[in-house]
Amino acid sequence: MKNTLRLLLLLLTLAMVCQTAVVFAESRGKALKRAEKELRRANFGEAEKIYRQLIERDRNDKDARLGLSFALIKQSKTQESFEEAAQVISADPLNARAHALLGTALLRSGEFRNSIEALYTAVKFNNRESLAIAGLAEVEYFENRSRTAYEWLKRAVQLDPMEPDYYISLARACSRLEYYGEAADAYQRFLDVSPKTDAERRARIRGLIDFYRYLGSTKIHRTGGKEMTSVTFSLVNHRPFVKVLVNGKGTLRFVVDTGASLSVISDKAAERLGIKAVARGGNARAIGGSGTFPITYGLLDSIMIGEAKIEAVPVYIRTVHSSQDATEEERADGYIGLSVLANYAVTLDYQSRQMTLDRTPIREEQVKPDPARVDILNPDALKTGAGTNKPVAPAATGITESIEIPIRSTSGGLASAETHLHSLDRPLNFIIDTGATVSVVSKASVKRHQLEGLKLPGQKYRVIGAAGIEDGAEALGLSTLTVNGLKKTNARALILDLDAVNETSGFEQHGILGGDYLSHFRVVLDLRRYQFRLTPQSAAISVAEGKQ
Repeated sequence: MKNTLRLLLLLLTLAMVCQTAVVFAESRGKALKRAEKELRRANFGEAEKIYRQLIERDRNDKDARLGLSFALIKQSKTQESFEEAAQVISADPLNARAHALLGTALLRSGEFRNSIEALYTAVKFNNRESLAIAGLAEVEYFENRSRTAYEWLKRAVQLDPMEPDYYISLARACSRLEYYGEAADAYQRFLDVSPKTDAERRARIRGLIDFYRYLGSTKIHRTGGKEMTSVTFSLVNHRPFVKVLVNGKGTLRFVVDTGASLSVISDKAAERLGIKAVARGGNARAIGGSGTFPITYGLLDSIMIGEAKIEAVPVYIRTVHSSQDATEEERADGYIGLSVLANYAVTLDYQSRQMTLDRTPIREEQVKPDPARVDILNPDALKTGAGTNKPVAPAATGITESIEIPIRSTSGGLASAETHLHSLDRPLNFIIDTGATVSVVSKASVKRHQLEGLKLPGQKYRVIGAAGIEDGAEALGLSTLTVNGLKKTNARALILDLDAVNETSGFEQHGILGGDYLSHFRVVLDLRRYQFRLTPQSAAISVAEGKQ
């Protein structure tokens, strides 16, 4: 037995020596080409190994460091990617690719202010740097300027037509602009240029293509009925439930869920009402249970909420989970997602239990002008040193009736706000989720920011998510949870794995702002103007002086 183990160890050692010898035996140029091939095959770990071996040979090899930084980005190792790009910049401050990688790593981490500066710097040094153009396009998308994002992503695709991720971003921009045929074409192009290794992701993309082909030129979410309607909601476990008439046939109980991009109807309710699937494809990753659920798309003829009518409503058809001992009032038939709510100024008055939907047309003067920003498709604009599109930091706040909260959109269309925890000096990105009972901090953030000492001892919780039920979740005890000066003291936040959320968010989400926080306010969410306002209604909330 010992001899066998020695033999295995010897063989493993020889294999590692041989692998290293391959890189040292071949020329630097061939090694770089081999690493590039591994990147195109989505073998990012293998590419990382080659680049690291080249750096061991020559620590000043800029090409190897840039390649390593890119391979790390592809594996979501943003901190390591940032460090490699920074090393190149320290030696070569005018290196456009290094600034693009640095900015992309910052963007993926949710560090918007610094990422924008780095990405613009890259384009100033080289206006053909596709990674920087694509990164700035994503910023435009996140800040709800979809038309600009669309134009800039087309430029990025033109510069590097073999980069699969650009097609994903372009498809999302097309979808938000309701160019469904073009979105399907972009997703198809992704399938054409991406490796065949990620079967699950490719299955999801095929399902999306089928769904967008089905929609074709259909105008979805057509609004009718009264321009303004108010309905009473019941508040159960901090979640607002409203009655919804579906297809003029059945009245169901839906949760008003700003944490869902697409609306949902339960498979049982869909069967009762004769609603059929129009497309399928792959599994979606989600919180709870197995961590995934099968993707099935449906299209509702109409829904009515009070006297507001919305026609042609895309939905997921899936199991809506609830615990076995759940009461009838705790059970939901579905969820009203942001794809519906985005057509209105939505007011949730938690104190009076009233939801108002207002689709009064927006006057031009009501729309905030965009801050001055460079047209990156115009080389002359870059040479003039025009201003950059840095988000304006929120002003110091005092006591006021209504406080506006700056928000961004994730790649999946969810609204995200910067949130402060008492023990941290930097803001974290939290999804605004009226459908979540309690707030959440990601496991990754707890580890990265060393928050383990805030865990509530001996307390375990049950989590009911889109992918099922999960027992044994831990929680943090937070002295304060603050959003733009609005502070909730003695807050609790569950610790959950948000990798499924971050897979499609575009920039890291560190947590979820749930109903336990939001229910202390009168909430106004108007995604037509991209506005989010909170008015305190509870003594549990204080208004902090100054910026947190």
